[in-house]
Amino acid sequence: MSSPLTEDSEVVRWLRAELQARGLARIELSASLKHPGTLHDDTLIITAPDGALSFGSLPEAPRAQVKGLMQRHHASAPGRGDIALSIVCEAAGPPRIRWMDEAQRQQDAKEQARAEAHFDSRRYGRALAQRVAELMDAGADLSLTVDPREGVSRALWRSGDGTYAHGLRYIQGDAHAKQTFASREEFIRWLAEQSDESLAKLEHPDDSRMWGLGTFNRAYFARKTGRRS
Repeated sequence: MSSPLTEDSEVVRWLRAELQARGLARIELSASLKHPGTLHDDTLIITAPDGALSFGSLPEAPRAQVKGLMQRHHASAPGRGDIALSIVCEAAGPPRIRWMDEAQRQQDAKEQARAEAHFDSRRYGRALAQRVAELMDAGADLSLTVDPREGVSRALWRSGDGTYAHGLRYIQGDAHAKQTFASREEFIRWLAEQSDESLAKLEHPDDSRMWGLGTFNRAYFARKTGRRS
């Protein structure tokens, strides 16, 4: 998100001057503007060299500047909902300026939840894998929406040539196999060795933000097969 604030903005200069004049370790401005862009609040969070915390407020001039900037920021895209602004100045390093809105907060919360999620690591086993293969043989719909805007789903399917696949399907009817299995037995062996954890991290093992996003799990297979495993 673009920010109209820079290191040369009046409020940032004031914060840096306050930091230096008082010999502080850190000073942070935490400001918010509540939807529909009228209720403004701001707080200074001050950290002394010994780590002691205290709180304060901005003088009238920089406070008015911050309020005006936040109102213009909100007006440029009212759909953002409540917005927040954080400016952090420390004894070492440049100021850090960050805007936050409701959509970002929700996305951050989802990413944090996925990062902290503990996925079931129990293997599915052969019995469950066989039941899933039977559904694929029957042409059952085994898919999960990945991106509703683009019409993308994660799917398992059996192709006309007898191969089995795990990949993406598109609303236009196209499909892109991420993995293919030459035979029913090969697919069953593969799925039997999988777990909620392995499928959640299969495509993005090093990116916790993507774990479990539109991936198959034991509960899904249980619903589809009508049997608990």
